[in-house]
Amino acid sequence: MPPQGGYPTFHFHRTFPKSFFTPGRIMLFGVVLPTFYGYFKNCIHDQATTKNDCFEEQDLINALEPFMMAERDRSVLRIMKRNRELENEVMKDVPGWKTGTWYGEPVYFTLGNKWIEPISMEVNAHLSFNDSPFNHYYRLLTLRPQRKV
Repeated sequence: MPPQGGYPTFHFHRTFPKSFFTPGRIMLFGVVLPTFYGYFKNCIHDQATTKNDCFEEQDLINALEPFMMAERDRSVLRIMKRNRELENEVMKDVPGWKTGTWYGEPVYFTLGNKWIEPISMEVNAHLSFNDSPFNHYYRLLTLRPQRKV
């Protein structure tokens, strides 16, 4: 005999199992977690390599700086020599003119072995207009490591 109220309904339709890969989980495992893993892995890796790179760059700069300063000094001396030659050429017709003086008063003088840094306007006085902005800062163009932040 059937139970009171009848038998429960029998589900004979096809049922699908619940999928593990819902859109939210796909985003989590496919995009968000790899992004965070890559970000933190990159940060940790960058900290170590940045320290090494900065150390190597600073070591290179320390080794090359005397040579770079010597080349700059040679360049300044070459330009100053050219300026004196230009002064000789321009003032050759002036009677009693002596190069390096202003009507008898010395302009160029040194105090023993002490180097007096000339101002850039004095050194670059006879440069062309196009070269002047670059050479105006000849002492500011130094090798410096770029900090990786």
